[in-house]
Amino acid sequence: MHKFLLLVAGVVLAGGTLTACLGGPPPDQPDPHDVLVVGDSVSFSLGCVLGDGNGCPPRPGYTTANEYSGACTIAPGTLSLYNGGTAGAPNCDTQPDQFGRTWQQAAAHFVPKVVVINTAGWEIVDRWLTITQPPDYEWGDPGCSPQNVCSANYKNAAEQYSSQLYDAINMFRSFGAKVVVSESPYIQPLQPEPPNDGTVPPDLACAWWEAYPQSPPTAQGDPNNPLTCPGAWRPPPNTSGVTYRSSKTKIDQLNTIVELVKNNYFNNDPNVLLFNFKKHFNPGGAYSDYVCPPPHDSDTVPQNVLDMRPGSPTFGQLVWQCNIDGNPLHNVNAILARAIDHSHLSPAGEFQILQPYLEPCVQSLLGIGGDASKCS
Repeated sequence: MHKFLLLVAGVVLAGGTLTACLGGPPPDQPDPHDVLVVGDSVSFSLGCVLGDGNGCPPRPGYTTANEYSGACTIAPGTLSLYNGGTAGAPNCDTQPDQFGRTWQQAAAHFVPKVVVINTAGWEIVDRWLTITQPPDYEWGDPGCSPQNVCSANYKNAAEQYSSQLYDAINMFRSFGAKVVVSESPYIQPLQPEPPNDGTVPPDLACAWWEAYPQSPPTAQGDPNNPLTCPGAWRPPPNTSGVTYRSSKTKIDQLNTIVELVKNNYFNNDPNVLLFNFKKHFNPGGAYSDYVCPPPHDSDTVPQNVLDMRPGSPTFGQLVWQCNIDGNPLHNVNAILARAIDHSHLSPAGEFQILQPYLEPCVQSLLGIGGDASKCS
């Protein structure tokens, strides 16, 4: 089972800048693939179910290049790390990613017919556009709604991110590619990541914690690993005026801007689509480790109940099940869809929930069957 943190997949902190480990320069000769996946480490799952990645079986009828990159973000600025440090935003769209390519170079190299874009986990981290306190770029303004005036910090986030997303979509369209932009499901990391266990440079340890609850949580840490990062949420050291902002609220606002970019600028372009990634992993509109098998992933909330099904190997035990027709004897087992870090997908989440929707969506754009309704 692959285990990725939102931070990792080849990310180092050097000279105060969060950058991807670079390989050699991109090959000059094109390497055509039908599909190109770009984005952060969660994008590994999107590319994997489309047939490219370590341990990911190829898919019949098309080829995919999985150009995911840990900690990828498209918004500019200086990140405010949870551990009190700072780092330049790792803009994998305009700076070389872990494969040594910008997104434009990847488009030229792979000549894709379809591009899938996904970023979120590092996209919602507070940052500075100018030297000020508190950071002047923040998602998650709790008072921001159609009835209320949003803060200047939120407006900075919305404007900067939407501008970069608009430019990225236009760039891929200029290469003739159709574009699918993914809306993000919720994440629920239980503690700061990555642990201070020597696997990353000290300045990067405990650098990211976009917690989910509406009020500040407490990280319990791992009792078997004293080098994890326990303790109550607190504003990053060396900052002032920073208040707690739930990643649930942040991701809701990020997704709203994704929809705004599509609807305001590409509404008449049938070759720019949104993929409703969030719908299939947020049952009942909330984060869940367990998800019901399709087609009930979005309309049924899993429950931890006694298994009452005669002959079931777990009869009389507490298990996560989905009541699909009101009769508990017809319950089906829920799928453990999230990885242990509560941010990435498990293999079951990838292939049993994500793939049945993402693949038909992409196939429809490739013109090899599929089902465009699966995108939404």
